Amino acid sequence: MLLHPLDIAVIIAYLALCVLIGLKVGGKPGDANSYFTSRGKVPWWAVSFSIVATETSMLTVISIPAVAYLGSLVFLQLVIGYIIGRMFVAWLMLPAYFSGEQQTAYSFFKARFGVNFRRAISGTFLTTRLLADGVRLFAAAIPIKVITGLDYPTSILIIASLTLAYTYYGGLKSVIWIDVMQLMVYIFGGIFIISYIAGDDFASPMQTLSEAGKFVVIQLPTSFSDVFFTTYNLVGAVIGGIFLTLASHGTDHLIVQRLIACGSLKNARKALVSSALFVFVQFALFLTVGLMLFLHYGGATIETLGVNNSDEIILKFVSEEIPAGVAGLIIAGLFAAAMSTLSSSLSALSSTTLFDIFPKLAERPDVMKISRLLMVLWTLIFFLFAVSFTSTENPIVELGLGIAGFTYGGLLGAFFVGRFTNFGTKSAFAGLISCVVGMAIIIFTAGIAWPWYTFIGIVIFYSVSWSTSRILGDTIEATPRSQTL
Repeated sequence: MLLHPLDIAVIIAYLALCVLIGLKVGGKPGDANSYFTSRGKVPWWAVSFSIVATETSMLTVISIPAVAYLGSLVFLQLVIGYIIGRMFVAWLMLPAYFSGEQQTAYSFFKARFGVNFRRAISGTFLTTRLLADGVRLFAAAIPIKVITGLDYPTSILIIASLTLAYTYYGGLKSVIWIDVMQLMVYIFGGIFIISYIAGDDFASPMQTLSEAGKFVVIQLPTSFSDVFFTTYNLVGAVIGGIFLTLASHGTDHLIVQRLIACGSLKNARKALVSSALFVFVQFALFLTVGLMLFLHYGGATIETLGVNNSDEIILKFVSEEIPAGVAGLIIAGLFAAAMSTLSSSLSALSSTTLFDIFPKLAERPDVMKISRLLMVLWTLIFFLFAVSFTSTENPIVELGLGIAGFTYGGLLGAFFVGRFTNFGTKSAFAGLISCVVGMAIIIFTAGIAWPWYTFIGIVIFYSVSWSTSRILGDTIEATPRSQTL
C-alpha cells in the first residue's frame, strides 16, 4: 500500500508538530507531583477529551470498524454499560480520591490496608497495564507496517521513541493536551470516510445495510448459557460494560490520574460524565465507518481483500481510496492516537512505580531525575513486551479488553472491600490472590465471554474476603466510611 509523497510529508509534519506541542504545553514541572498530576491545572473539558482518547484511541480507530464490518452494531450494547458505569464511578468512587492529597489511585489503600497491600494492588495495576497496553502498542504498529513495509519491532520502536520525546519532559500535562489534539484529528477522519463513501445518496446505502442485517443493535440471548458464553448479548454486554467501567474508570490509575488532574471532585465529575456521552457518539461513529467499508467492498472476505486481518481493512481503504493529503492526515491521526495511548500508560505506570511501589524514592531531592528515568525504563519494557505479539485472528480491541479481565476484578474488589466493608488486611490479601488465580483459570479453561470477566472477578474477591474475615475474625473496629481516607 504505497502512499503519495504528499501524504508522507503530512504524516512527518504532523508527528513533529505533536512532539513540539507536547514539549511546549508541558512546561517545566518543578516536582514529581506536578509532573504526574499537573496539580489540578488542566480544565475539566480537556480531561474529558483525554479520557475518551486514552480509553479508545488506536483500538477504536482501526478495530471498532472491523467489529462492524464482520458483524453489526451489537457492540453498542456494551457502551450502554459503559455509560451507566461512569455514573456509578462519579458518585460512589470519586469522593475517595479527593479526600486529602492523592498522588495515585492507590494512595487510598495505604491508610486502609497498609503499605504492603498498597504495593500489591499497585503491582496488580502494573501487570494489567503492561498486558493490555502491550497489545495496544502492537496495534499501533499495524498502520506503520502495512503502509511502509517495516517490520513490527521497527514500527513499535518509532512510536515509542516519538512518544517518549515529549512525555519525558512535560509529564501528564503534555499527555492530556496531545490527547485533545489527536482526538479531533481522528474524529475528523471518521466523519470524512463516512461522507466520502456515502456521497450525496444516503438512502440507498441504508437500505443495502439493512437488508444485510447490519443495523442490529440489541442481541437477546437465546438460552441461559448464551448469557455467559456469547460475547455480545444484551444482558452480558450491559452488566459486563458496567463492571468493566467501574474498574477501568474507578480503579485503573490510567484514567484516575486524569480525574485527579481536574483538581476538584466537581470538575472530575464533569469530566467523567461528559466523557460518557462523547464515548457513545465516538463508538457509533466508528461502527458506522465499518458499515460504510462493508458497503464499499460489498462485504468481501478478509482473504479477498488481501489483508492479514480485519484490523487492516480501514488502512487499506485510507491508503488506496482517500485523496492525497487527507489520507496522510488520517493516518497521522492514527499514529498520534497510538502515541497518546502509550504516553498515558508511561505516565500512569511511572507515577505508580514511584509513589506506590518505591515511595521512599519520592522523598529524594533528585526525584525529578528518577521520575524521568522511570519513563525511559517503562518505554523499554513496553517495547520488549509489544514485540512479543505477532498476530491475532480476532479484532484486536477484543483482545485488549479481554486481557484486563485477569486483574480488573481484583482492583475493583479491593476498592469496594476497602471502602464499604470492615474486612481486614488478611481478608483483602486472600481476596486479591484468589481473584487473580481464579480468573486465570476461568479465562483459560471456561470459555466465558470476556465482558463477564470483571464481574466474576469481583464476586470471587468479595466471597473469599468475606469468608476469610469470618473464619479469622479479621475485621477493623470502625467501618472505613467513618475514617479519613
